[in-house]
Amino acid sequence: MQSSQEINVGRTRNRVIVACRIMQPELEKIRQHYDGIEIRYLDQGLHMTPKKMAPVIQEQIDLATGNFDEIVLGYGLCANGIVGVQARKEGLYVPRSHDCIALFMGSFEAYGKAIKQRPGTFYLTAGWIEDRKDPLSYMEDRYVPRMGREMAEWGMKEELKHYSHFVLLDTGVGNLDHMRKIMIENATFFQKKFEEIPGDLGLLKKMIMEPLQDKDFLFIEPGGEIRQSMFISFGGKSYPDETALGPDQVSSVPPVLCEYGHTLKEPSGDCP
Repeated sequence: MQSSQEINVGRTRNRVIVACRIMQPELEKIRQHYDGIEIRYLDQGLHMTPKKMAPVIQEQIDLATGNFDEIVLGYGLCANGIVGVQARKEGLYVPRSHDCIALFMGSFEAYGKAIKQRPGTFYLTAGWIEDRKDPLSYMEDRYVPRMGREMAEWGMKEELKHYSHFVLLDTGVGNLDHMRKIMIENATFFQKKFEEIPGDLGLLKKMIMEPLQDKDFLFIEPGGEIRQSMFISFGGKSYPDETALGPDQVSSVPPVLCEYGHTLKEPSGDCP
């Protein structure tokens, strides 16, 4: 089982959130003002093996069932990694998002607009930078030791070649000066344009403290399971399927980074 961190407090709201650890800085900032929420963080590395993501998430849901009134996922569709996850007797709330970038931008409308305006954008937040998942750090930690610097640099540049901008989403957490420095170093090395824009924690606040039966969250009925088709369109608005974007319409979510210069080819595949 992947490592997880459980944080237990009094259950005045009786809600548990099973979330990617990449959201921990923002979720912890929000929930310090609210009692009664349990959050179980799962390793961000699960994104490297989408086929293994659903069973790990399912295990946490099964452990929570019977102990809470509401179970919420802190995940987007994430390369179909959550497809097949089943709701137990409480049902299951899931953000209507292809990936977590929308959750840091405050609305799915803002995210959809950003994709359409400039699809070749690589967004990072405090969680990625703290976990050394920015491209330069990832290359140094994972690629260079395994393949040497020349091949590592070539591989990472190939993975990022369709991106034109590196954007820091300032969500109000972390050391902004440090994060800005890291992002500028990445942009300079990979010859991308750097921008910094404010994030919005509205959706994450809703996940913690508000009723979830609205347009921003799917509710999976007891016994039902998550399907990809649930994320294609809603509310009369369509959002691009990240697995169907062409080279000139690269998804705005950071790519699944795989060893030896490969990117993820299959929607639910694992890294080679």
